[in-house]
Amino acid sequence: MTITPNPDLSPDKCRIIAVGGAKGGVGKSILAANLGVYLANQGHRTVLVDLDLGAANLHLYMGVWALKHRINDYLDKEVDDFEGIAVDTDFGPRLIGGGSSRLGSANLPFARKLKLMRAIQKIDADYVVLDLGASTSFNILDFFLLADTGLVMTTCDPAAYLDAYTFIKMALYRRLARLFGSESIYRKIKDADLQALIQRFVAPQQSDTPAKITDLMVQIQDHAPRRGYIVEQALQGFGPQLVVNLVDSQEEVKNLVLRMQKVAQRMLSTQVQLAGTIYRDRNVARSAHDLKPEVGLHPNGILARNIRQIMTTITYSANSN
Repeated sequence: MTITPNPDLSPDKCRIIAVGGAKGGVGKSILAANLGVYLANQGHRTVLVDLDLGAANLHLYMGVWALKHRINDYLDKEVDDFEGIAVDTDFGPRLIGGGSSRLGSANLPFARKLKLMRAIQKIDADYVVLDLGASTSFNILDFFLLADTGLVMTTCDPAAYLDAYTFIKMALYRRLARLFGSESIYRKIKDADLQALIQRFVAPQQSDTPAKITDLMVQIQDHAPRRGYIVEQALQGFGPQLVVNLVDSQEEVKNLVLRMQKVAQRMLSTQVQLAGTIYRDRNVARSAHDLKPEVGLHPNGILARNIRQIMTTITYSANSN
């Protein structure tokens, strides 16, 4: 396959897509793997990064059984070049493998996390696809917020979409809590009053703490109006997109998405867009069992068409902002 650069992207800026969600077993790694294969098939230089550092398995879904180096080797300075740990795959994208089974490998100290985040941003590629662990830990949320596009996976199962909403809520709270963090562009203009209001909102100690973002904005207007625009910008820049997996009918998806959108708008002042749906397909289940990406086996199959629609939505959304 001949890989040609993507003319729509800056030559020194990759576009990062994160695939996340609080619930395991909804298909995050399968989507990440097949999304990477789809993008590579379209001629984009694509790198997959497995950020499920405690239970990494993305390499298996790409048909890679053994990894010489993993992310921990870079963080431990056993390998100097982050992209040097990437391996070629038989299906197009390159792959950077996640953590090992080492105890505590998923619990990155903040400095090591920042090092990893900065390395990801410097990857020489058109697209970088991040496969995140099923968690709302600070590390996972920070990786999700690093992305240009954050996809939140769910199914139509109530437990799954409730966890998806929780993930979106926690990601927004984390975004607000880190507004003046060392990695933030606002770190030099800290506002103690605003920080206190945000902290009380995201980690309430009393029952009278405001439960809605609109209540928080009222308090900011009353007590810390000078920096309120920073919170407004953070809200405007937060745009998680849903991907609903294992779909049997569009009617159930429609009802799920409407419920999610109403609650997110009312409680979080956040617009949640549907990036796309993935229909239940026995070929996907079979390919996952055989540890070969379905899009690599059937580039015009159902999953490939579903991913094409997801990428169309993502691209339109990005160009509209």
